[in-house]
Amino acid sequence: MTAKYIKYEKEGKEVIAEKIFVSKKPRSRVMLSTVKETKQVLQDYSYESKNIIDFNSVERIDSEYYLISEESKYYPSLIEKLEDNNIDLKTTAQWALKIFEIWNNINKNKEFPSEVKLNYFRVDQENNLKVVNPFINKKIEQYKYRDLKKEYDEIYRSPEIINGSNWDQSARIYNFGVILYYLIVGKFPFQGEDKTEMYDKKMTGSLIAPRFLNPNISGKFSELVEKMLTGDKKKRLSSFEEVISQLKNLIKNNEIKAEPEERQQNLDKSGSQFKKKRLKEGIVFFFRHHWGKVLIAVALVGILFGVGMLGDRAPVVTEQTTPEEVVNYFYDSIDKKDPVVIDQTTTVDLKGLNKMISEGHVIESMRTAYQSIPEEGKDAEYNKVFGIKDLTINSFQKNQGYVFEVSYIFYYPREEAMREKEMEDTLIVEQIEDKWQITEINGDVVELIEGQFEG
Repeated sequence: MTAKYIKYEKEGKEVIAEKIFVSKKPRSRVMLSTVKETKQVLQDYSYESKNIIDFNSVERIDSEYYLISEESKYYPSLIEKLEDNNIDLKTTAQWALKIFEIWNNINKNKEFPSEVKLNYFRVDQENNLKVVNPFINKKIEQYKYRDLKKEYDEIYRSPEIINGSNWDQSARIYNFGVILYYLIVGKFPFQGEDKTEMYDKKMTGSLIAPRFLNPNISGKFSELVEKMLTGDKKKRLSSFEEVISQLKNLIKNNEIKAEPEERQQNLDKSGSQFKKKRLKEGIVFFFRHHWGKVLIAVALVGILFGVGMLGDRAPVVTEQTTPEEVVNYFYDSIDKKDPVVIDQTTTVDLKGLNKMISEGHVIESMRTAYQSIPEEGKDAEYNKVFGIKDLTINSFQKNQGYVFEVSYIFYYPREEAMREKEMEDTLIVEQIEDKWQITEINGDVVELIEGQFEG
């Protein structure tokens, strides 16, 4: 394969000739059609800017087609620069600022009606950045550049563009937010195993903040990128002037890189951020692709609550229920996700625990309904949202009531496996209106009640 470019003399001047068909060479008919269309684009779209690499003509040289520019030197692609060098964040921020300023000055009558990709930018040895004429680049990019890993066209597009809106400044800010994210992190936002998963993450705004992938990024710089990538157009940064102003201030005030203390905070928080995102993404992905089944399952669960649990079901805790049985029912209801029974065991406001049990009941009912039962050989707890095992109860009488010391293992899912936590509680059980009831709860389970359990 010949070089990507050659020095070419035209009208007594040495200029750069860039080979068109580099990464892929189509059949002759397609090649000729592409060359013809490219020549037409050259006539229709051109820029008079020193910051834009433009082309004057297409020439056939030694059986290969080349784009002829007026440049006296070749500008390698920004991607090549990133791969071949260890670029510091401040230089990257300067590149981003240059990109935004160039695009902001492009004639509005020539607004580019498609996504701008990383291969649209070139950088020379002195880190001077230019933009390739986007109209030309779009016509030849599939033949001239190799695709980056998981670089789908849609990765650059905002949710409203994917939903059929036209390109405007807000959509372009999102587009360039994707580019900036890649520059400082080394990968695209909304990464997934395939295009479908990427699409789901994009449309639901499931984004890992840049500073948790690159701890050297300051919180303020990370927030700027996040505001560019907000899925809700109304909450996104509204203009290039605003982006440029904020980025200039960050550069001026040396707030691009994280200070040592902030860098350590980024590292410390990164693990929990990944866990929360994975958990959220798993739930969102399921609901987006199985919403019909979810509606049916929720309706079925509603019937169970309305008829099976609340209608014909006899009370579990009665005047004959012993204090120890009440405590057993309490923990058994957590394990089995039974909100009706647990309400019969206590006068304490269960707050987040009640919600947790109700939601757990719905999820486990859906799993059962759609045969998501454990495979043979796996523990029964594998398919549970959470549960309790190895319950031990010790009690002693105090005045007119009882004190129960309870220990157990609470297990819950984290990172594709169940995690276990040893927990201990103290429960006070007293007789209320002829029934034994838990009137006071202390210990580890309080975190579940208050909705503060992190594991």
